[in-house]
Amino acid sequence: MINAQFKSPEGLLEHLGITLPEEIDIEAIAQYCGATILYKDLKGCEARIIGFKDRAVISVNRSSSRPRQRFSAAHELGHWMRDRGEVLFACSIADMHLQSSEPNRETLANRFASSLLLPLCLFLPQVYKKPITLETVRNAADTFTTSLTATAIRLVEHGSFPAMLVYNSKSRREWFLKSKDLPGSICPVDEPGSRTIAFELLRGAAKQCPPADIPADEWFTHPRSGEYTIHEESVRITAESVLSLLWWKNEDQLIDLEDEEERREARRSDWREED
Repeated sequence: MINAQFKSPEGLLEHLGITLPEEIDIEAIAQYCGATILYKDLKGCEARIIGFKDRAVISVNRSSSRPRQRFSAAHELGHWMRDRGEVLFACSIADMHLQSSEPNRETLANRFASSLLLPLCLFLPQVYKKPITLETVRNAADTFTTSLTATAIRLVEHGSFPAMLVYNSKSRREWFLKSKDLPGSICPVDEPGSRTIAFELLRGAAKQCPPADIPADEWFTHPRSGEYTIHEESVRITAESVLSLLWWKNEDQLIDLEDEEERREARRSDWREED
């Protein structure tokens, strides 16, 4: 029986003495936790797990890329470590991409996988003070053998500068994620504007586009966004979807928003004192 402390991926890595990215051997880690990883031809899902008592078998799609295989295996291992007693989980690509502020089995399994494959103790030194760009993402993804999406999520969540990640399909915005320091008033529009790189990629007008500084109102709903710019890099993930990395390379908008919030708070304090 695995000690309860190892339900934490950080505790598990520390117990195993893992100190380098190349030491994160997902097959060996899973085996230690009582789960054997097998690579098979799967239809309708990227991975699945069948568990009984203290043993489990994780099946992973053999035709997927190595980074996706590793994340899929780590995701299923997250189910095993958190949800023992369940007979079967079968998870799709959408489950692996699921991002939500509401904790559920899939998002918790994704968080487990991210913490296991991209542990902050190893990831943060790799990206400290690095620009929030796809080059930074790709370099880290190569180091940790992780997918572009999983690595970009980790960079936006824990990078040195304010940023946002937006995942759009042709029909809708699927999800977005922003740095914890960004004000709540900054939210993306439902569909990227016509001057964005994402718009060009989603409509198929280009296979790839260079990064660019875009008027911020093409991406954000906040009033006066048109007075500022946002640095955008977008990449097609599938034929129907685009991932956009948005970085406030020029932080004037955020500084002005912070000043506005301070003025509003000062006015509220004055009103309370008058009452």
